[in-house]
Amino acid sequence: MCNYSPEIKHESGFTQWHNLITIKFLIILQFTLDSVNMRTLKAILLFIGLTCTYASQSQTPCEWFDFDGDGHIGANTWLYVMGQYDTAGEMDVDSSGWVNVRDLLEFLPFSGMGCFDEMDWYEETADHIEGLVLTEWEVHETELTGLEANIPAGSTTYRLYAELSHEDDLILAVYGDDEDPLNISSDGTFYGYGYGGNLGTVVVEDYNPTFSSIFPAHAFSTMLSCGELPEVSEPSSMTSHISHWLAPLEELNADGDIVLADTTGGAWFNSGIQNPMQQDGLVFLGQFTIVDGSTLEGTLNILAKTALEGGEGTETASGLTFSNENLDVLGCTDPAANNFNPLATYMYGMCTYPGDYDEDGLITVSDLLALLSFFGCESCPEQDLTGDDVVTVQDILVWLGLFG
Repeated sequence: MCNYSPEIKHESGFTQWHNLITIKFLIILQFTLDSVNMRTLKAILLFIGLTCTYASQSQTPCEWFDFDGDGHIGANTWLYVMGQYDTAGEMDVDSSGWVNVRDLLEFLPFSGMGCFDEMDWYEETADHIEGLVLTEWEVHETELTGLEANIPAGSTTYRLYAELSHEDDLILAVYGDDEDPLNISSDGTFYGYGYGGNLGTVVVEDYNPTFSSIFPAHAFSTMLSCGELPEVSEPSSMTSHISHWLAPLEELNADGDIVLADTTGGAWFNSGIQNPMQQDGLVFLGQFTIVDGSTLEGTLNILAKTALEGGEGTETASGLTFSNENLDVLGCTDPAANNFNPLATYMYGMCTYPGDYDEDGLITVSDLLALLSFFGCESCPEQDLTGDDVVTVQDILVWLGLFG
């Protein structure tokens, strides 16, 4: 056996990484290479069928990822893993010969965790990722002023969600590669997407709400997320992205689509604290505003951390599809509610009911006190339970019939 230890310099744009890889051959040979073309090296490694010496499942996650031995899979590990992406580096967890999106998916569930207690790989779960939900968020009837371009009248903004079965499940990444391609396409243009302009967005982290009051179109920019909503500040959350430098996620492909389908692959992923960010089972994955077009469709793949009784697991779902030919409408689906939406196909938010003035889902003494504060009101339809245009003792008697 002998060691092959090339020192590799990889340049991609302004980024330069130096990595040391060690691979064992059946014959004795040792030499050093410098400025090797990474794509050529990858082809050579795969062609001659080198067997990587890393045995991922025989090592614990801490043995893999706590590379500096500080007892924490934290920021230093992030830099180490990201620095080896798209190289033949040591973070090749799946022994493919290349650090790619599959290795990132192995790492993400353990990001931010301590290594003070014994840690093992997560159990694979099933049926926690139930599918995708696409909604028509806004139909723009008038032109909206933007930072670099306006949204013309007739454009449509859609929002995409992942549907999860447990309230403590969370989305870690949305990804794609040559095995499981990701493609989001339209016959129009994705408004505000990419870094081609000075103020474009790729992930929700790029969105600055300060501009939206002056440039209302900015709030409808196309952006990607793993749960964080653009209108809700989540200080502990962060969405990042990574991809091959020749097929960057931050640029639309030649057909104007969002694509991750090369051998290295890429993802947008949760790089903050891993807290569930969902409402009524839905996790926000992206906002897409289509200009000069009428279609939106896509296929993508998801990695989730899932809640189990007494622990956690991970789950992947590949080949999930969506289309604006199959839209859901979010809202209250209970015909007995004040805010019943007959068009709603997905129960989202809270239904409100006659007599439940604090909208907590219960009719209690606090609601009676709220009703009494409107006694004698002649223009209070919510408190006028008898429909006689004034809140009287009769309305209180009706409310008492609803009590409890």
